[in-house]
Amino acid sequence: MIIGEESMPRFSEEEKRSIREDLLAKGEQLFAQHGLKKVTVDDLTKEVAIAKGSFYAFYKNKEHLYVEILFLIGNRVLADTEVFLEENSSLEAKELVKRLIMWSFDEMEENPILMQQDLEIRTHLIRKLSQETLDHYPDIDVEGAKMLVEHGIKFKHETEIIGKTFQALSIVFDGMHGYEAEKKKAVMEILINGVLNEIVED
Repeated sequence: MIIGEESMPRFSEEEKRSIREDLLAKGEQLFAQHGLKKVTVDDLTKEVAIAKGSFYAFYKNKEHLYVEILFLIGNRVLADTEVFLEENSSLEAKELVKRLIMWSFDEMEENPILMQQDLEIRTHLIRKLSQETLDHYPDIDVEGAKMLVEHGIKFKHETEIIGKTFQALSIVFDGMHGYEAEKKKAVMEILINGVLNEIVED
């Protein structure tokens, strides 16, 4: 039963924790199934059984919830990235970065929310969220670049530029939905090889 907005309760700390966890879990399911723009705050609150007004005690808008979910997914990918780097540490630098990028594309394809990250969604988030909110969540691509540096990879540019370069490759990959798998892989390998020559020290 959804709590009436006119009698919205004061949640205990335990209730707040439980509601936030439910919003993150249900939100991830809804955004994965329908995309950011089609999911409404009403959809989210119905799933968690809270009043619409109560939602705003936790998040400024649905985009705020979405970006937090995206950040948590990114952290899961970073944890898997650490394992990947440990398991492939014997590879030459460019080959390691290449395999990591290709592996990250496989990770994207397994997660609908990651596959939604095109320029339109990124622009929408920037328009809907304050800079303060955006700054609260570290850039996952930049964090990945920092992780590579920690594993001994030497780049020709600062990590922020490297992270944005990875992000650009992801956007290109996302834009190739209609390509046959083998052709898609071949095109991305050509692009990645060219990029690696520009960003990784020999």
